[in-house]
Amino acid sequence: MAGDISEPTRRKALGRPRRLTLEAIVDAACDIGIAQLEMSLLADRLNTGVATLYGYVRGREHLLELVTQRLAGQALLQDRGQSWQDIIREHAAVTFALFQSMPHLITNLTGGDSDRQSVQYAQLILNMLESRGMSKAVAADIYIEANQTVIGAAIFLVRREAVKARSEKPNGQPMTLPRILGEYRPTLERLSAGYETLLSAC
Repeated sequence: MAGDISEPTRRKALGRPRRLTLEAIVDAACDIGIAQLEMSLLADRLNTGVATLYGYVRGREHLLELVTQRLAGQALLQDRGQSWQDIIREHAAVTFALFQSMPHLITNLTGGDSDRQSVQYAQLILNMLESRGMSKAVAADIYIEANQTVIGAAIFLVRREAVKARSEKPNGQPMTLPRILGEYRPTLERLSAGYETLLSAC
């Protein structure tokens, strides 16, 4: 019949490879950034539909997990000669992103178990700090304090979302919570400034 698709054309259409790949989706998500990442924005960036993305990822949370794993993997290997302050900032950003996308990791910390990759990562960061002229003791102190800052902020971010979901003003409007709640960067910058002063005095 005139309206039928020929067999070769049908086979070509059925055998056509998918236009997207999971790697390309994660690449685009990394370019957008964790803070701004939304499925609709990502679909626009890739010139596709949101429904198409769900053929590759289960949803935004799954995508965030893939992005943070990618960022963490990059952080494991990259010493670009950046300052010790930027090493700490990058470490904090990756760590906070992991906790933000996978809150269960906070609970896992209470178990006290450290997997091999975590130990290797910590040693890499310490080695990078020491290569900037720090003693082992100072490098360890900065690393530990930065971690405590990030973990504390991550915990309060989870609590913030829980309180925000349950709390309302008498007029029925959502309660306004302090912006600093769940934010690690101001404390991290004060920490860095304090160590800058300490190191410059040595």
